[in-house]
Amino acid sequence: MQPSNEQGPITHPQWTRARILKLVAGIIALLVFVTVLTLFIQAVGVPQLQAWVESAGPLAPLAYIIMKALTYIFAPLTSGPIQVFAGTLFGNVWLGVLYTVIGETIGGSISFWIARRFGRPTVIRFVGKDGMQQVDEFYYNRLGGWIPLAIARLVLFSFWDFLSYAAGLAPVRFVSYVLVSFFVGAIPTFLFVWLGERFVEDSSTLLISYVLLVLLTVVPLLLMRYITRLLENLSKRPERDQAQV
Repeated sequence: MQPSNEQGPITHPQWTRARILKLVAGIIALLVFVTVLTLFIQAVGVPQLQAWVESAGPLAPLAYIIMKALTYIFAPLTSGPIQVFAGTLFGNVWLGVLYTVIGETIGGSISFWIARRFGRPTVIRFVGKDGMQQVDEFYYNRLGGWIPLAIARLVLFSFWDFLSYAAGLAPVRFVSYVLVSFFVGAIPTFLFVWLGERFVEDSSTLLISYVLLVLLTVVPLLLMRYITRLLENLSKRPERDQAQV
């Protein structure tokens, strides 16, 4: 099944009361989870935790990559807070980033092809009705090339699971999707993994890290209306350039 070129109505995300409450609840849940996991890691001890991971050998990174991939395919699931501590778990920030991005790219690629091969009726089974609403917000005229895709990956990283389905429905080349997903995705992933390591190593930076974590999550959402408008303009530019030739 090829991606549809049908032009649909362009709607911008609206900040309804329910959406605001959901955002606040999500932020509180994220901070509580991060706090509990930080206290658990400190109680167990980083060396002991890393020893457990090392004793599992290649199964540990493999299990982590599979978990990340599954949470992208079944988009209502989330493993976002876990990736914050990937650097601590694997004893290296860069390994944490690498395993996280590999899992996200594999899972997102499967989501991409589910959307491209089977279309919206199948996608809605994986993401649910609320998730489909987020997919549709970016399906029409917002993911028309690698530049808007790269901007979305960099700024709207918390929606990349849904955007992967949207990219499969949109006229996006798979090679472009994979390259953007991996290389551009490494930037926000590094920030989260690095912040997580700061959580564990220095408790005095916890408040500052919380503020940065919330800003990284909330600011893109607050600017969503402007970001989607930018993506629309960038996606239409190739059409305008072609019309001028």
